Amino acid sequence: MIRRSTLAFALISAGAVAAAVAAASFAATPTPPATIKAQLITPFPNTAKGGTAVRSLSERVFVSSNVGFALGAVGDAQYPAETTNGGASWKTFGPALHVNAAQAPLSVTEVGAVNSRVVYFYGSGQAVDVTSDGGKHWYRALAPELSLAVVPGVSGRLVWIVQDGVNGSGNAATWQYVSSDGGKVWHYSTALGGGF
Repeated sequence: MIRRSTLAFALISAGAVAAAVAAASFAATPTPPATIKAQLITPFPNTAKGGTAVRSLSERVFVSSNVGFALGAVGDAQYPAETTNGGASWKTFGPALHVNAAQAPLSVTEVGAVNSRVVYFYGSGQAVDVTSDGGKHWYRALAPELSLAVVPGVSGRLVWIVQDGVNGSGNAATWQYVSSDGGKVWHYSTALGGGF
């Protein structure tokens, strides 16, 4: 026969354990950084110069019948590539975005473009690489964990969806950042689509 005091203690203990687990799960939920600042990408040593012909391409996106952008491979690195003749030829138009085997968190696999000046690469790693001046300058922002997507927003904004690692509750946190300066500074936002 179980005594009432023993049963009450067991129920209180079980409740305390459940509350502690819930509190730990809540406490483990990461807090998104309010701002993520990008850094100017400088050329990696011994990589191809701008204007180098590219023959190995992956993802492609066109902003007109002649102008398109892709992720191109030259040697052991991935570069932003562009065409101005409808895809007949491609060339690099920026520094190496990712050097294979040396920069895994910087890897990018997807390309997007708002127009011929604003082009961005993301996916697979933590980085989003953006130019807002047609390839003259490239900026890289790093997410705490995984860069899921970048899409054009309203009023020239870019919206970046970031996933943080699995928290204590077993769920991954997904955050939204918005840039209104071509990817140089990203601000955390809870407004749908970065605000309208």
